[in-house]
Amino acid sequence: MRRVLNSSPRQEQGAALIVSMLFLIVITLLSLSSMRNTNLDTKIAVNHQHKQISFQAAESALFKLMSPNPNVNVPLTPAAEPIVNDNYFTSAGDSQPSVEADLSMDFIRASEKGEFKVNGFGLNLTTLIYQADAEGKITGSNVKANNRMGVVLIRN
Repeated sequence: MRRVLNSSPRQEQGAALIVSMLFLIVITLLSLSSMRNTNLDTKIAVNHQHKQISFQAAESALFKLMSPNPNVNVPLTPAAEPIVNDNYFTSAGDSQPSVEADLSMDFIRASEKGEFKVNGFGLNLTTLIYQADAEGKITGSNVKANNRMGVVLIRN
């Protein structure tokens, strides 16, 4: 005797539908989590890039002090007030933000004649010692970077 299985639609319970819906929900949650992590990683990378660009702007402002023609307002006599110059600006490029840097110099002290030596020989000159601070900024954001160096100006 042969038995025939009844495969009528009434006996299907819909287990395949429930399992496939669970898989769809799990895959959707994993996709959303991956998208959220990618957005966070992108923001971190952009912030790091902006920090580096603002630091390079501060470096450029300080580099101007060492150039042959610095075009920086430095007094020939010691000053109590800091000297501030807005001396570096670049406008936005194709994929780069606008950058600016401010340079300030504070007078520290005047040296004694012969206090500094060059190649073992004392300079019989007075030198003015400054502290130069540069602050690079990305225009329109809160990203800033500071850089500091000592500057010695030789005067008769």
